Amino acid sequence: MIEDIDHENAERLTALLQIVAAADEEPLPIDTLDGYMTALVCGPVTSSPLQAMDGLFGDDWAAALDAQDATEEFMDRLHLRWNEIAATLDPAALLADQEQMQLMPLITEFDESMKADLLAQGVLTAAQLDSLPGAGVMWVDGFMRAVHEHEAAWYVNEADSEQGQMLDAMLMALAAVAMPQGEQRDAYIAESYEAEDTVDQNVLLDDALFSVQDLRLFWLQPSASDDAVH
Repeated sequence: MIEDIDHENAERLTALLQIVAAADEEPLPIDTLDGYMTALVCGPVTSSPLQAMDGLFGDDWAAALDAQDATEEFMDRLHLRWNEIAATLDPAALLADQEQMQLMPLITEFDESMKADLLAQGVLTAAQLDSLPGAGVMWVDGFMRAVHEHEAAWYVNEADSEQGQMLDAMLMALAAVAMPQGEQRDAYIAESYEAEDTVDQNVLLDDALFSVQDLRLFWLQPSASDDAVH
């Protein structure tokens, strides 16, 4: 297990990612890439950082980086982040203490200070600030995107089997992070938590990250992954 994220690497990776996203004309935050890679690391499909980029942007994603002679640096930094994710999902460490949060995702926190800076810099308007995604939503979007793109491997178990129901419960914990305020979210919270529990976005995110750790161990079970794609 790693002790901390390499923040310098994460910041530079974010900057290089924006070159790719700008050329693709599809904004993609580092959160989404991080969630996507985490799903590939912990899931049933053997994958790589290169395949993550191909999945998100297509085969020619490196053209914009090539033009700036930055592809090699980007891949080095992407591999470093991939290895960080893998280290935090090390099965031995997870099994040693399943109540400990090991995962360290790259999640942008839109705290009041950051919101004020974005407003002052003219990056976002007041109206846009009010519609910023909740904590972890962009990360979960990336994770679930990877799940859906490899759904044949993820949903290899019968839906009504014990394994299928376990998988559904863990993925629902992730999906709950992105649920907007409303009846669906309220129903999920009422079903999944005790009435006296105070459940906010941070609680949902925390439980989702624990579910990711559980998913890592889930896919190591022969009964869960016998028919998965590798």
